[in-house]
Amino acid sequence: MDGLLPWLRRSGWLYGLIAVVLGLLAWRSMGDGAAERPATPPAQVSRRPDVPKVTLVHVAGAVRRPGVYRVGGDSRVIQAVRLAGGPTRMADMSRLNLAAPLADGQQVVIPSRAPVGAGGAAAGGARAGATGSGPSGPVSLSSATQADLEALDGVGPALAARIIAWRDSHGGFSSVDQLDEVPGIGPARMEALRPRLVP
Repeated sequence: MDGLLPWLRRSGWLYGLIAVVLGLLAWRSMGDGAAERPATPPAQVSRRPDVPKVTLVHVAGAVRRPGVYRVGGDSRVIQAVRLAGGPTRMADMSRLNLAAPLADGQQVVIPSRAPVGAGGAAAGGARAGATGSGPSGPVSLSSATQADLEALDGVGPALAARIIAWRDSHGGFSSVDQLDEVPGIGPARMEALRPRLVP
């Protein structure tokens, strides 16, 4: 036993050194494994590119350059009028709702003022419209005022208000046929009004 102790004292530091080296190697291999592990890629959210909505409108009537124009999906009547070169001197902009939204395929008609003739023809024309003869040109459902609609035969204040309410809640009229969806428009009245209207 006494002969074994000096050997253990001489070889004990060797075993300790081996244990330290093995520990360092194990620690380093664990670090290398973590470094080589590929990072989890972040979840990619697939986004569809926003495609701007394009609307085609036909601008007619008292404008400098009537025609078909391409506008944004959230455009208003005033933007279509500007694209068409603006109103002419004879345009009656008070009869047009410039803030009305535009719908694809809509026709925007800019009305003209009645020419003032001898003896106050314009005033006479206004009185004739008030008695029920109606406006001389087609009425745009998407831009007509309450007074424009009431001037049509068979359209009173209540029905005109329902037409405007339907227009505001649906973003305008893209077809005259949509007037049939307004409460109070029967088949006979629809056919009577159709020649006098544009979308």
